[in-house]
Amino acid sequence: MSIRDQYEALYAAAEDIGGLSHFTAMAGAEYYGLSTRLMLIGRAVNGWEALDTSGARAFGLAAEAAFERPGFTWVSGEGGQMRSLHCEGYRLGRSPFWRVARRLLEALGVDASGRWIERLAWSNLYKLAPRKSGNPPNALCRAQIGPCREILAEEIRRFAPTHIFMPVGWNWFRSDGRYDFSRLFSCVEHTGGRYAGGRARFELPDGKSVPAVIACRPEGRREEEYVREVMELF
Repeated sequence: MSIRDQYEALYAAAEDIGGLSHFTAMAGAEYYGLSTRLMLIGRAVNGWEALDTSGARAFGLAAEAAFERPGFTWVSGEGGQMRSLHCEGYRLGRSPFWRVARRLLEALGVDASGRWIERLAWSNLYKLAPRKSGNPPNALCRAQIGPCREILAEEIRRFAPTHIFMPVGWNWFRSDGRYDFSRLFSCVEHTGGRYAGGRARFELPDGKSVPAVIACRPEGRREEEYVREVMELF
């Protein structure tokens, strides 16, 4: 299925979709030219762009168009001065999520200066979330889990990363049959580290096997130790 078809299925799965935040994944403008390609996968995001909810087809077409746009156009600045154009006052340098992403790029040997964000790909497990704040509640997770699994698998195939980093917590990656994303992966192993809790592999269509590391959320962690644990599992 295409991204458009998958988002049409997502539209059909959720109620009150117009009142939610709608997310589409993205790859930086420099990402595909790199030999080491890091894909970052979070849980969900609030306050994101609202796609056309006038119908399933319109929603799917809008999602496909957003997915095809290259680059992190919502970010201005470079280096430690990057800020969001979506949310006034939101600076990436103040976010543990983005600070750890930058540290991982550097640890993987990728230039982490300038517009470093253009050298990675970003997605989230769940594409629909509350508009203002918070993770998707259980009912919304149940409604969208099927389409979101399919979308995530297609994103990974399209982005063809060499490394996948998922700071989502083990229970968001592998839980019961209702919320389980681990079924998309092979060689799933719960290592039980302090920060990096497990690893897995994603099999690309060309036969390449991509390592994925699943870690806890980075807020309030010792970031150097956190990144070291992740790199050891890679």
